[in-house]
Amino acid sequence: MPHKVGKNGEVIGPNSPLCSSLSEGVTGAMDYILFVIGSTFEYFGMFLFLFALFRFGLYFRLIMYVVIVSVLMSQVSYFTRLDPSVGDLSTYIQFVLFVIVLWVLFQVPIFHSIVMNFAGLAGGLAIQGVIILLTNMVGGLSLDSIQDSRPILTSLQFVTFLAQIGIARAVYIMNWGFDFVPTSRRSYVRINRTSAILLAIIASCIVVAAALAFVFRNDYNDYVLYASVVFLCTLPVFLYFSLRKDVEDAA
Repeated sequence: MPHKVGKNGEVIGPNSPLCSSLSEGVTGAMDYILFVIGSTFEYFGMFLFLFALFRFGLYFRLIMYVVIVSVLMSQVSYFTRLDPSVGDLSTYIQFVLFVIVLWVLFQVPIFHSIVMNFAGLAGGLAIQGVIILLTNMVGGLSLDSIQDSRPILTSLQFVTFLAQIGIARAVYIMNWGFDFVPTSRRSYVRINRTSAILLAIIASCIVVAAALAFVFRNDYNDYVLYASVVFLCTLPVFLYFSLRKDVEDAA
């Protein structure tokens, strides 16, 4: 079949460079849209989980802030992952930004913002790890298959969002949250021994996970495996000292 020729002499046809460029552009746009949608849902779920865990009251203005921050952080996540040199560290860059967001926008003292965000990070990674494991066992999907398919990744993020909402609801109903986080930056923060231990736990886990991201920057499967193990092992210790902090502050 003869190809059509455009006004500028370019060949137009199913296999022409122009059609290929258009196809790549459409695919790239769809990947971007799906990434933003999935990430926004995931971040929104993380915020709701954090607010339930640390007993924050929800109201319309707060929810609007959460939606806006979730959309903005999805942009940060997307564009940091475009650069291979920082892509594996994107999670930890976002951790720092989330700490600042809770401190500035939600009036949470910096120490408590670090604690809250670590709970969200560790909890989110643990939830995703379990979902990926179940997906592999039930559906036979490998991590490579998940990584190579944006629709599957977005579906995974949406399932993570639903799991976070379910856990947040359970925490609220069962009254399992913590009371030691104040809702004003002006609150007096007493850094006692337990607080120092919490900071040490968080710093150690973040440093080890970031080091793993660097070491396994060319092997995503191993990075996910080892990073998940680090966070899963850290989470019980973190929760123990968080409960201890809660009891000490209530005394």
